[in-house]
Amino acid sequence: MASFTVETRSGAVVEVTARDGATLLKAMRKAGLDEVEAQCGGGCACATCHVYVTPPDGVMLPPMGAGESRMLGTSRFRTLASRLSCQIKVEAALERMHVVIAPDDGGAF
Repeated sequence: MASFTVETRSGAVVEVTARDGATLLKAMRKAGLDEVEAQCGGGCACATCHVYVTPPDGVMLPPMGAGESRMLGTSRFRTLASRLSCQIKVEAALERMHVVIAPDDGGAF
């Protein structure tokens, strides 16, 4: 299990706890955060679950795959912290990470 904070588009900060192996997307939805659309259902086929992730000090996220990079390439809000929430699996090492829901990109595909 890991607990982390999620900042919504309106600036609210919500504490989320998720079991290991759950995707960030599923954990946020289970916590009632429905701002993340995931039009493709979490299959890495769109960029509507775009978030900015700051992992805890000394922890690196798993590398981004080619499909995730390609989908994020459709977003005009991509930064070095950009990831698709459907592609990040929660694990104990991510305890205290900070996630910010990216601006709505109008259904970027």
